[in-house]
Amino acid sequence: MNFKQALSYGAGNFGLNLFFSSVSTYLLYFYTDNMGITAAAAGTLMFAAQLVNLIINPTMGVLVDRTNSRWGKFRPYFLFGCIPLAAIGVMIFTVPSLDTSGKLLYAYITYILFNIIYSVINVPYSSVLASMSNDYQVRSQISSIKVFLGQFGGLFVSSATLPLIHLFATEKAGFQMVYIGYGAILILTLLITFLGTKGIGHTPRDTPKSETAPLTLSKQMSTVFLNKYLLLLLSFIFVFQLTLITKNSSVLYFFKYNMGQADMFSVYSLVGFAIQLVGIVINPFLVSKIGKRNVGIISQFLIIFSLLGFYFTASSVSMIFILGGISYLGYGMAIPLLWAMVPDTIEYGEWKTGVRAEGTIYSTFIFVQLFAQAISAKLSGSILSAVGYVPNAVQSEGALNGIKAIVSLIPVTGAILCVIILAMYGLNEKMFTKYVEEIASRKVSLSTDDQKTIHAK
Repeated sequence: MNFKQALSYGAGNFGLNLFFSSVSTYLLYFYTDNMGITAAAAGTLMFAAQLVNLIINPTMGVLVDRTNSRWGKFRPYFLFGCIPLAAIGVMIFTVPSLDTSGKLLYAYITYILFNIIYSVINVPYSSVLASMSNDYQVRSQISSIKVFLGQFGGLFVSSATLPLIHLFATEKAGFQMVYIGYGAILILTLLITFLGTKGIGHTPRDTPKSETAPLTLSKQMSTVFLNKYLLLLLSFIFVFQLTLITKNSSVLYFFKYNMGQADMFSVYSLVGFAIQLVGIVINPFLVSKIGKRNVGIISQFLIIFSLLGFYFTASSVSMIFILGGISYLGYGMAIPLLWAMVPDTIEYGEWKTGVRAEGTIYSTFIFVQLFAQAISAKLSGSILSAVGYVPNAVQSEGALNGIKAIVSLIPVTGAILCVIILAMYGLNEKMFTKYVEEIASRKVSLSTDDQKTIHAK
């Protein structure tokens, strides 16, 4: 593993996560308590706006796989996309001087644009990992570095955003100024990734002609729909992300209304993310001992038992921190797997179909993540509305119980489903090595055939 290259790659995830974590943690709250949009309308907005990913993600996957620029197939998107993404990221956290209808329209437009530009960068960014190494264990190490740095972005968002915002006269002004700063960091980190991954994503000059033939759309799609391990993994990712983001989007409500101490949210997030980083650090060591799937199953059991306890002891501050901390450990062990397991399915897809299409597979992966985020926003908003949540008011007993259920019972249900899905996932290191060796053998055979053809001519 090229450690310097891995750090440069992971730097981009720090910047991207400043906005991804912000959208999943604060955007619903920003819409309801600052822009004045109802919880139900905000949830519908965040769901509907992300439907654009049905089009943009597959399109980006096809485009990335066919890109052949002077910077390779991945890196030009980091260079030319960083400033537009930073700009639209600031705009979604800005309250315009418009009436209620105008604000809702503004929110739709800016959030749709954010999803488009985010995908333009995130699809090629995610696809880079598969080209950095074809070693089962090294991919876990690179994934952990990437996720570790990304979680620092999430940690900063969760623990520092509200205190920074509250330095300003109003939350509205604070949100805008803080995200201007986050935008500047995003640009810097993506440029570090662009410069530090030089040489990745270029087609080798000695690649056999049969390997450089133009891809057809049907061949690219076959790498997804004929890939049983990818389909299982996408199911796991969808359920995992859906319930995690639903929980994260409501934790601030829990501390503000159930505990009556909104400022405690920052402390809880700081402690929780610190523990989550421990889970990320130990992930590659556990993977080397028991494999990726088994680490995933263990992580889900930690989430199940800790958040069940959280639900029944939510009146105790100490138990909230202890059990919440254990759940963060489980999430920390699981999150690197999302990135480390997807590239393994690329090799299986290539072995199965003869087509290597990182962009297509990763665009599907990103789409599932963002679709889970959209559904979670709709789910959170709908539940809050159904239980009678009223922004900036004393909540009813039903609303408080609903908020508590969102941050505990919903992720428990998701973790149970994840265990069932992972139990059916059978791609391990031994099988992966077999697929890589057979792919390499085919390429040697193709290259020999090409040389024979040249000599015959």
